Amino acid sequence: MNKNKEQSKIPKSNLSTKQKCIIFFLLLISFFAGVLFIGDKKQNSFSNPHPLIDPSRSLISQENFFSTIEPLRKDLKEIVAKHEKEGSKIGLYFEFLNTGANVSINQESRFWPASLSKMPTAFVVMKKIELGEWKLDNELILYYEDRNDAFGDLYKKQVGTRLTIEELLKELLINSDDTAHRILVRNLEGADFEEMLSALGMEDLYNKDYDTTAKEYSRIMRSLYTSSFLKREYSTMLLTWLSETPFNDFLGSGTPKDVVFSHKIGEHDPESTYLDSGIVYVLNRPYLLTVMIDTKNSGGREKAKEIMKEISKASYSYVSNY
Repeated sequence: MNKNKEQSKIPKSNLSTKQKCIIFFLLLISFFAGVLFIGDKKQNSFSNPHPLIDPSRSLISQENFFSTIEPLRKDLKEIVAKHEKEGSKIGLYFEFLNTGANVSINQESRFWPASLSKMPTAFVVMKKIELGEWKLDNELILYYEDRNDAFGDLYKKQVGTRLTIEELLKELLINSDDTAHRILVRNLEGADFEEMLSALGMEDLYNKDYDTTAKEYSRIMRSLYTSSFLKREYSTMLLTWLSETPFNDFLGSGTPKDVVFSHKIGEHDPESTYLDSGIVYVLNRPYLLTVMIDTKNSGGREKAKEIMKEISKASYSYVSNY
């Protein structure tokens, strides 16, 4: 699979301010949620005065639970329609995570996932760690056939190099390293992936041509946010590493640098397909955004960057200023 080569950075061992923010944000929610429900199993009116209401409402104030996103829906549809007239094919899914209010445009349109396919691999590996079948400090060996220079620098290492699973996961998610992906996949089985997709109810993630949709793929990111497949500590690890990626010239170009954005990009240059999917952590107003673009008839990568930035800026502006 051909992709543009991009500069890679070796993950730093120390947590950055951005990483600390996302970990603090996620752990703070978990802490207060636990406090709310410790005690009487009957959940009396003292411990929870609104037992029929989403308990997260006790953690986040009313103004951050708006459900009116019709103006954003209109703006996004106009942006997509404008660029479709110029020859681009676009699939889009937006979800305001506090309420589930969403916008889905061309939800049946399918795209080659490129490096977005690395997320299911990360899920399968982390589930094995959660179950105790693997450990983060277990080592896997680099074989000659694992080497791939499309993304990342691991292909430069000598055959026979031993790498921990944690190192491989970081390279996979931060630098989108193709060599790391090959090493991990080689040590997994098809049944591992089938079990993961079945557990998430995502058997239709890919069609027979291995294409996916923006709406269906978004469920992967949502499951990380809700920690519905992996336990919170493991979901937090993946989200933290995803926030460290240097590839921010797609959707990342439309959000402020100080706002945490945990996301995964994908590129397939021969077909001019470009993808980005992730969670933007606007304070108390997180949202999920997935955009898939085919620009082979409208300008290639530069056109995709333009479209991504426009969609991302419109989404961020609405959520942060409503």
